[in-house]
Amino acid sequence: MHKLVFLFILLPLFCVSQITFSEQVIDLGNIAEAYEIKGDVVLTNTSGKKIFLMRADADQGVKIFTSKKTLLPDDTCLLVISFIPENNGRFKKKIDLITSDKTTPYELSLSGSIAKVKTNDRMACVYFGKRRSNPAEIKEEPIVVKESNVMRDNSNKLPGSSEKPKVTINPAPQSFSTEPVDDFSAKLYKPNNILFLVDISSSMRDSLKLPVMKTALHKLIDAVRDIDSITLVTYATKIKIVNEAVSGSDKKTLHALVDSLRAKGMTAGKTAILFSQQLAQKHYIANGNNQIIIATDGEFKFEKQDFLTWKKNQGDKKIILSTVAFGGDKTALKNLKEIAFKGEGSFIHIGEKSGSEDKLLEEIKLRSRRQ
Repeated sequence: MHKLVFLFILLPLFCVSQITFSEQVIDLGNIAEAYEIKGDVVLTNTSGKKIFLMRADADQGVKIFTSKKTLLPDDTCLLVISFIPENNGRFKKKIDLITSDKTTPYELSLSGSIAKVKTNDRMACVYFGKRRSNPAEIKEEPIVVKESNVMRDNSNKLPGSSEKPKVTINPAPQSFSTEPVDDFSAKLYKPNNILFLVDISSSMRDSLKLPVMKTALHKLIDAVRDIDSITLVTYATKIKIVNEAVSGSDKKTLHALVDSLRAKGMTAGKTAILFSQQLAQKHYIANGNNQIIIATDGEFKFEKQDFLTWKKNQGDKKIILSTVAFGGDKTALKNLKEIAFKGEGSFIHIGEKSGSEDKLLEEIKLRSRRQ
């Protein structure tokens, strides 16, 4: 008798939600016209254990991608949803997200009404979610999607290694961004200890790479607050601390530091990363976002032994390592994706198109948002 009651109590607890969503029922209302519907939902692991995103069962035509498929405790990721509507009128798409923490899926829905479906204008895209005008290239594979009328497999099997096509999310129109800069408040976002590790080797002098990078840095400086700390380190033939732990309120100094950057010399990337890790730990903010963002166009080796040194140095002052890539060298991009993945950060590809300059700010917001 007691055993039966004990099991009855345990079963509901096993199904308690361990992941929270920025929203699960998404109603876009009336849409004048669109070729594609696309946007993102922020997922947070509220448990004390690692959770795997395994698969999504969705209605026909819906594609699901994720910025990461393994969520550590208190970690966040983006779930990107997209589909191309075929007819005018009402639509409602259902998505079941299968994860390792529950025997039943998390249910999401996306609905609205389209007055006109555009068939010849791929730029006519309606976006929703937090990322808006700065979607970066996803650094991992898409979630495997099965149409919802296919029998579901709820076993805790991770997707196979063959399911790794390259996925790039196209930027939203810049005019779509509705989140004001002054919304970057201490109430919503934790303090940031950001170290920018900037490649000023001679290759960054080509085309518009360095000017584009400066524009992105200026955009971020305009938004940071007095509780944020910015360190700027450059590397080429040598590593140089331009300035460290500058308050976000000292915008005049920060803008001047960025304006002073000049490209010259060779690339010494891996030494600069390990050096910057120690410098970022020097200004570590407890319960804040502590992050290195390396901005480069180049390829340099960060070998297995280097990553072991990185992990050993982390200690109780963990630093996230994200990479920002300029240019289109495929080998370099692949290398930088791997570095960001192992550094538990994001891979961001910034081009010369309008809207790219928002990507740094959105990355900082994503990492520092309070749960």
